[in-house]
Amino acid sequence: MSFSLLFPLTLLLLGGATLLVGNAPAPESGRAVQVAEVLSPPVNQPGPEPEAEPPVPGPEPEARLPEPAPEHAPATAHVFFMPVDGAAVAEVPSTFGDPRGADRLHEGIDIMAERGTPVRAAAPGIVRRVTESDRGGLSVTVVGHDGLRYFYTHFDSFPEGLAVGQEVGTDTVIGFVGNSGNAAATAPHLHFGVYRPLDDGPWSWEAFDPLPYLIDRSPAAP
Repeated sequence: MSFSLLFPLTLLLLGGATLLVGNAPAPESGRAVQVAEVLSPPVNQPGPEPEAEPPVPGPEPEARLPEPAPEHAPATAHVFFMPVDGAAVAEVPSTFGDPRGADRLHEGIDIMAERGTPVRAAAPGIVRRVTESDRGGLSVTVVGHDGLRYFYTHFDSFPEGLAVGQEVGTDTVIGFVGNSGNAAATAPHLHFGVYRPLDDGPWSWEAFDPLPYLIDRSPAAP
């Protein structure tokens, strides 16, 4: 067959193929989507949130203990000046709580000094009592502005003009060292006692050792 005959035949065949392809039914859209899904690369779609890990258990909080109730007029809140002129705290023996006879304990400390040595108030307050008794001899009781009661006893004498209700400061002379009362057989000294109030009533007091809270006067009282 000559070339002149083959060329038109080829064009005829190609045209028919084109018609066949052009008239072929298009694939269903759903199928096209499925093919696209299969052939297309996966897209990073947001997935469900990962489950939160349970918190790691920590130590239990420490239980807070209730604050201790304060004592009645705690002695640690107070200091007292040495009441006896010229005496030093370091020279005072610790005798609080020592037996005194068969039925009582020593409710204070004894500060030794020469007879007639001035005694000054260890803390400011109001004179509550100026008394003379068989046991204490000449005594002075001062109710301090701090709520404590101060007891000074075995005086040889009182200063002129000392009276109940008088305001006293730490420089006020309230007596002179002696050994009156049941201390007549001992050397002259001041018995010094400090008491704090209790809840039992206005006349209920408790003695405590004043020595740890006693401080020297500086400068020394004249």
